[in-house]
Amino acid sequence: MKIDKKSLKRVVKVILNKVPKEETALIKISDDLTLIQEIYRKDKNFRNFILNPSAPYETKKGIIESLSEKANLDPVVKEALEYIVKTNKGNLLKVIADEFRFEVEKFFATVKGEIITAYPIDEETVNDVKTVVEKKLGKKVEFEIRQDPSIIGGIIVKAGSYILDSSIKTYLQKLEQQLTAF
Repeated sequence: MKIDKKSLKRVVKVILNKVPKEETALIKISDDLTLIQEIYRKDKNFRNFILNPSAPYETKKGIIESLSEKANLDPVVKEALEYIVKTNKGNLLKVIADEFRFEVEKFFATVKGEIITAYPIDEETVNDVKTVVEKKLGKKVEFEIRQDPSIIGGIIVKAGSYILDSSIKTYLQKLEQQLTAF
């Protein structure tokens, strides 16, 4: 079933307009939406029930209220879920947390990034990389650090659409392509 992007953006904008623009509130909303998205993706019975157009709205609303109570969902998230279910747009739950995070990042002009190295790196190196990438992108970047021994050495930096791959693994792959091209 195709995602109605217009409805998705509208729901996310309404959520953003109803929530204070402070970090703790936005993190709580993001966590709640991620929980709902994970339940939707992993629990086939929940997903089928939410998507079933012949299931009465009142029954779906009861499930949402129960879930909201058990998971201590923010009232704004509960209201959004009820709207989504009432308008039979249940498939929005598959991507709602991702879209919300994207909009929050856009609002605060921040980008999620990733630094991949073969070995642990110190905080000073991370800060140096962060400074260079933030200057290049003109946005604040929040990096997740990950180790991947398969890259042998070097570093891979990803932030938004920006990718810098100076790993030894990639260098060797390019070298192999050049040598076998003849």
